[in-house]
Amino acid sequence: MLRSLTAGILLAFAGSRANVARTILSCAGIVVGVGALIMVVTAGDLGQRYATAESEANAGRAATMSVTSFSAVTDMAAYEEDIARAGAEKVSLSQMPAQSAVFRNGDETLDYVDLTAVDVSMAEIRRINILQGRWFTEADLGSQAPVLVVNQALGDIIGDSTEIQMGTDRWIDVRVVGVSQGSAFDGDWYSAYLLRSPVTEEMIFGPTWDAEAGGMSPGESELGVTHVALLDPADSAAEDMDNGEEFTERLSSAKWRWSADGRPDLMIYRADYAEQTQELIDIMSWGLIGIAAITLTTGLLGVLNVGLVTVRERRRELATYRALGASRFTLFVAVVMEAVVVAVVAGLIALLLSFALVAVAGVVIGNFVALPADIAMVVPPSAVLVGLGSAAFVGLLAGIIPAIRALRASVVAGLRE
Repeated sequence: MLRSLTAGILLAFAGSRANVARTILSCAGIVVGVGALIMVVTAGDLGQRYATAESEANAGRAATMSVTSFSAVTDMAAYEEDIARAGAEKVSLSQMPAQSAVFRNGDETLDYVDLTAVDVSMAEIRRINILQGRWFTEADLGSQAPVLVVNQALGDIIGDSTEIQMGTDRWIDVRVVGVSQGSAFDGDWYSAYLLRSPVTEEMIFGPTWDAEAGGMSPGESELGVTHVALLDPADSAAEDMDNGEEFTERLSSAKWRWSADGRPDLMIYRADYAEQTQELIDIMSWGLIGIAAITLTTGLLGVLNVGLVTVRERRRELATYRALGASRFTLFVAVVMEAVVVAVVAGLIALLLSFALVAVAGVVIGNFVALPADIAMVVPPSAVLVGLGSAAFVGLLAGIIPAIRALRASVVAGLRE
């Protein structure tokens, strides 16, 4: 059987070389179909990575919860410890400062900056791409000046140093340590992250902040305190994230440690868009795959049609092989493998064209759309495997019917032609 298989493969290659025009004609439809499939998988992969990056940059990684206490948190350290005990792997403040912020650089003043107070751990909860400088470190907590990471739009205006006014009474020098890449939602909007540290806590929480107690004055909380918490996706609380009941119950069980009145008013909900993003990606992927499948089917029919014509034209040749002792299995393999060889060659051509097209598209798109720094437009390995695999599969399907017809043909009638 192995000998017949080898002989059939050799005959397939010989037949492909002997009929170059037919081979090229068979390749054309497969090149278009496989190329379309490769580009669909590539576009789906890029879309998934881009959508995930945007979601993680704006709302947090999968299983991120927003936790807001409208009651005064008298012991912030105990409160954050209990958020971690409730199931959070990472916890960060995500708070709009109680005092308004005005930026000034020389004679230019900006009073419409979206400022968010965070901790160092925010970079592990949200995807933050740093274009210049760096993200906050633990060493920045000892800074005698407020420390900022600004978005690209704001960084282009203020440079690496500026002054910030918290409230209206005085100007305070700040340190800008990094510039982050803006997201698709930012547009030209100015935003910045402010590191929570001993010098900024009163700016963030307002005059009710008690530095010695490490919390707010009992019963005094106007804006509430908001944190983001990254949960383990396998945690049962993560499965109940939409309403947050289980997480709320866990956190409320230790309310006596950090709530003065013992009756915390909590608002907990899922902050990330992972599920919605995945649903959109799935819908888009199925639609694109359907289009590619139709195109690939057209190529299959083309190869099948050429294969049937080829068998009819090669009846004398195939009958001669049979008369010289070739087995039926050898001829079956020869006809099928010829279609497979043609399809795989077409798949390789489609793959090379796809690499070239993606490279050109990456340059063109890069001039109009700012992709995240860690997302490149490339043909993924999955697209290569799907493209070549589908090409071989299409060749196999397209070769079976002509091969069966070739075996049914009369040897005597074939030799008489």
